[in-house]
Amino acid sequence: MAACGGLNLNCSGQFRIIEALITVILVIGSMTIAINIQRIPSSWIIYSRRELDDMAFNLLDEISVPTISNILSNQTGKWESDISLLLGTLLPKTVYFNMTIYEFTPINESTIVMRMLNRFAITNLPGNFVRDIYESGSAIYIFTSSNGRIYMLVLTLIRVKG
Repeated sequence: MAACGGLNLNCSGQFRIIEALITVILVIGSMTIAINIQRIPSSWIIYSRRELDDMAFNLLDEISVPTISNILSNQTGKWESDISLLLGTLLPKTVYFNMTIYEFTPINESTIVMRMLNRFAITNLPGNFVRDIYESGSAIYIFTSSNGRIYMLVLTLIRVKG
């Protein structure tokens, strides 16, 4: 009867202590889970070459006709930086990119001229880029715009150490 086993003793104090311990464990556990869920995915996702190839092609396929075609047909003074900003927004921060855009112009039935359109690099690579490259992947996407021009987009994605 002295160890809170009898009916006459009040054990609410011991139950409150156990209840407080369970609450502390639940709060710490939920905080740990919340911190792990809030991590930026790009910091712990590792891309293989095949995944970089697929990511590059899917990105070009998704943005080529509606966005790139519109930018190329309107070609404002800073269209390269517009495309660079677009790619930088859509890609994870741990993946660097370099894009080149070519236009095909038929001269006659047997001759086609290919010329590079971008005047400066469409990239997020730093100027002094000297790092260990872990993986790189690229995709080439050719499409015809609504005004009949033929473009080739070459996108290279690079994953670096760290």
